[in-house]
Amino acid sequence: MNKQYYTAGEIARIAGVSLRTIRFYDTKGLLPPISHSENGYRHYDKSSVTLLQRILMLKYLGFSLEQIQQLIAAQEADSLNQETILAQQKSLLLERKKQLELLISTIELAQHSCEEDKWQVLVRCLNLLTREEKVLEQYQNPENLNRRINIHTYSTSSQSWMEWVYERLALQPGETVLELGCGTGLLWMERTHLLPEGLQLILTDRSKEMLEQTRHNLAPYEKELASRRIRIEYQVLDANTLELPAASYDRIVANHMLYHVEHRDACLAAIARALTPKGTFYCSTVGDTHMQQLHELVIAFDPRIEIPSQNLTETFHLENARPQLTKHFAHVERQDQDNDLIVDDPQAIYDYIYSYPGNASLILEQRGPELLKMIQDKLSREGAMFIHKSTGMFICRK
Repeated sequence: MNKQYYTAGEIARIAGVSLRTIRFYDTKGLLPPISHSENGYRHYDKSSVTLLQRILMLKYLGFSLEQIQQLIAAQEADSLNQETILAQQKSLLLERKKQLELLISTIELAQHSCEEDKWQVLVRCLNLLTREEKVLEQYQNPENLNRRINIHTYSTSSQSWMEWVYERLALQPGETVLELGCGTGLLWMERTHLLPEGLQLILTDRSKEMLEQTRHNLAPYEKELASRRIRIEYQVLDANTLELPAASYDRIVANHMLYHVEHRDACLAAIARALTPKGTFYCSTVGDTHMQQLHELVIAFDPRIEIPSQNLTETFHLENARPQLTKHFAHVERQDQDNDLIVDDPQAIYDYIYSYPGNASLILEQRGPELLKMIQDKLSREGAMFIHKSTGMFICRK
């Protein structure tokens, strides 16, 4: 390949795609030609081949055309070199490999299961295939989130989780703060009077409905905040395709949400780039033994119910998060909250189980009264249910 330029047909042959594919990506603005000849032929060069590889790789990984445009624009805005881009691609492929291996092992288990157990294994397979959709379905609705939050009001700690998190942020006047996955704005609602003067707060969530609920929850404090020059912005943002301006935020917060991010390594890289030189990233998660007593109760009731810690949160636990973070941050500190639950309300326990991302709500539509009766009997015998919480935060700096 000694030519300086390639025609659309030549670049199509190099890549092994159709000429129509090249033209399609051109019309979408993803693969514009370097120039045009006098007779109107599109001209491309080796950088076009590199760009086409990025497009096809992201397409293979399941990104939509809109997401591909956003990712490529973000890479170009940050002036990422080819080695960094390839490292991101490798990380995404390894994550996909892990998912495929899990699916393969589930299929193999189904193949070797008796007919009685095969259905249960296939339900597990379905949940793996639709995991991301189920997470979005469970968390995009404020009602589902409130089901999950209510049980934590039975805490043994004198300090609520949100108070504990906010205290560690140690916000300063005039800072720019970004929260990823803000939910319904609980971190800020009861602490608006504590926010320092001149703060710029950007609240994001991938659920438009959740973000609107946050805006509604914070609306009563608008005048109070304006009097102290505190500005709040609301943005629909998906951490799986994170696109942030470089060196723009003094603090970034990801409260109990990184385990839902499929492309977490790329997300963490984007967060690290977006922090100012002295900026700080705060991310919270759970540990291996989090809510263990509750999960044991669920398994005893119906082992078909998918436990969140077995799939949704296991990729980013207190026990395995540090190596993921140290790839992008030079200083990583872990702090754990001393906190458990003593719950004497059977409905609170039932609601939390019902809100499990996965197949719980489907099974409980049929067996819900049985579970509620089981919980009521347990509380009648014991008075309350003790549930250990394993929660903490990593404080990260470049």
